[in-house]
Amino acid sequence: MKTISQEILNFHCPRWNELPDLDLYMDQLVSILEKNLIIFEELWGEKIITSMMINNYVKQKVVDPPIKKRYNREHLAYFFVVCIMKRVLSISEISDLISYLTSLHSIDYAYNLYCDELERAIKEVFATTLDPRKMKGPDKELIILRSAVLAFANKMYFQVGIKNRLQ
Repeated sequence: MKTISQEILNFHCPRWNELPDLDLYMDQLVSILEKNLIIFEELWGEKIITSMMINNYVKQKVVDPPIKKRYNREHLAYFFVVCIMKRVLSISEISDLISYLTSLHSIDYAYNLYCDELERAIKEVFATTLDPRKMKGPDKELIILRSAVLAFANKMYFQVGIKNRLQ
C-alpha cells in the first residue's frame, strides 16, 4: 500500500497539451481539477476547489471571466496554479506570479514550466525524506523544522523578488 508521501512523490500536474482543448462548463472544470488534485484534497482535508471559489477568483481578477459561461484551456491552467499555490501564497501574490510568468513566456510555455518546477520541487523534497539512507545525523530529527523554516525563507524570497520585479 502506498503512503501519502509516495503518492505525492508520484504527483503529475497535467501539461498544456494534456488539458482539454474544448470549452468546459463550471461543473466540468471543477471535476477535472478535483480528479487531478485529489491527493492534495486528501492531505489538506478540504475541498481543493468549488464553484464558489472559482467565482471569487474571477471576481478578484486572478482569472479572466468565462466566455458565455464556458472555461477554456487557459482558465484551467490558471486554476491548477491557483489551487496549489493558495496554500503558500496570497491570492494577490498568485496573480503577481501568473502575471510575471506570462510576461516572460507564452501561457502554454509558462504553465508547462510551472508544472515542471512543481514536480521537480516535490521530488526533491519527498525523495530525500522517503529514503532514510539520504538523511544523516540531525537531518533525520530536524527535517520537519527545516521544512517549515525553508518554507518561510522561500516565501520571503518570492515576496522580495516579485516586489522588485514589479517596481
